[in-house]
Amino acid sequence: MTTATQLTRAPGSHVADGTQPASVRTPITPVFDIPLSPDQRRHISAVAAMIAEEDPRISRVPPLADDLATGQIDAPALLIEDHSGIQLAHDRGADANLSYRAMLLAADGDLVAVYGQRNRAFEEYCRDTLDLGDVEVIAPPLADPHQSLAQACLADHDLITRTVSRAKDHGGLNVIPYMATGGIWRLAGEIALRSGVPVRVSGPPPALMRAVNDKIWFARWAASLLGEDAIPHSRAVYGMGALAGYLRRFIQEHGRVAVKLTHSAASLGNIVLDSDQLTSLSPPQLAAQLRDMIEDRDWQNPFPVQVTAWEGPLAATPSAQLWIPHPEDGPPLVEGIFDQITVHENARFAGGIPSELPDAEQREIASQALRLGMLFQQLGYFGRCSFDAVLIAASGMGQGQENRLHWVECNGRWGGVSIPMTLASRLVGDWRNRALLITERTIADGRAIAMDEFLQACRPHLFRAGGDRNGAILLTPGRLQRGGFDLLLLGTDRADVIARERACLDSLTQ
Repeated sequence: MTTATQLTRAPGSHVADGTQPASVRTPITPVFDIPLSPDQRRHISAVAAMIAEEDPRISRVPPLADDLATGQIDAPALLIEDHSGIQLAHDRGADANLSYRAMLLAADGDLVAVYGQRNRAFEEYCRDTLDLGDVEVIAPPLADPHQSLAQACLADHDLITRTVSRAKDHGGLNVIPYMATGGIWRLAGEIALRSGVPVRVSGPPPALMRAVNDKIWFARWAASLLGEDAIPHSRAVYGMGALAGYLRRFIQEHGRVAVKLTHSAASLGNIVLDSDQLTSLSPPQLAAQLRDMIEDRDWQNPFPVQVTAWEGPLAATPSAQLWIPHPEDGPPLVEGIFDQITVHENARFAGGIPSELPDAEQREIASQALRLGMLFQQLGYFGRCSFDAVLIAASGMGQGQENRLHWVECNGRWGGVSIPMTLASRLVGDWRNRALLITERTIADGRAIAMDEFLQACRPHLFRAGGDRNGAILLTPGRLQRGGFDLLLLGTDRADVIARERACLDSLTQ
């Protein structure tokens, strides 16, 4: 098996076929070769110039140490999955449930920081069953439940000492975060300052990270780049009175509308409303109901929020997966278009599959995603990024119409598709060589499952390095204690991976 360590490239190195940017530690498998016209390139540069003029500091790397920058170098890494940059996620248990996913991107000699208690059985599973390498796992003490993982790492003298020592021994260090928050940059800066060697953050500067993950900011500049018809009808709203007023206007044009927190991950920050919930209410009644809904969801200081049309019927909910290198290493790479699996009225993410849309539609999605990625690259973005869209079915628009693509948000970070997609390429060489399914499931009785119990029950169905390259892969142990599990399934075809998913679920309910 090819490990991430073997894929490390020294700064300035190049790959003969041009598909893997220099200095990338994880495998990159671009799917689309999309040409852009000179006019498109000029327009991208013009929009980037407008953004930079409006916010000159958006591309600024914090001056925390002499040799601290975005990128990756040929050195070990400290990997951290910290969700504190996403509204509601940390307080709803995202770090406790998901921080171990960082191990899926780690390799020999790396350090991984996890939230809460260590799960040695999962560590052994990654090392021995998946053959991902021998990594050092550190669980920093938590001062209180609201402390972010990055803050806990920065406050842990032992972690800092060990990380600085690793950096000195190898002449540098990569910090590979789930999301390059200000806390991550402060941690990286402290390591760089104490070690005196180059430290690279695999993510954008913090102001740019915050901007691209802001739904209001993204909608504005996606419309400037791709046209007003590239996004749903939406508006930024800054107070309760304005929210009630704009909702009444939106509901007259759209059967359903949504109120979205600007920096939340999809369903956690969505309130979806039908017209029959609003049209009979007076303005004071509507404002009172909205206050109750916001309080019930514990949205603290929610404004500004985005009011947007909740569109349908949908042909698909595509997500474009990109890697954005430094400009000298080439343009952004579109690695795949995935159809997201969502559940419930607020569209909670529950998995994903490689898109089965016609090639022409996938290429159009990839082309628009590439332009968005090139815009971000010109602003100084580096690293993993994805763009989520809805494809509105032509059947809902009258005869002779085509499906309509609307971009809804940017995920300027790793995510629920990109991590397992990258893991699949680590395990089998190129994820496109296998049928692939990413899924989140809950056991019917909701009982807690120990890691050893999961491995024993699902043993016949699990992927093993050196085997036939098919099987189920547990992505994180965090949800087992809550009666759920997150899987990546690899198989020969769609029916095979669905059967393997069902077999795992049946094994755990017997």
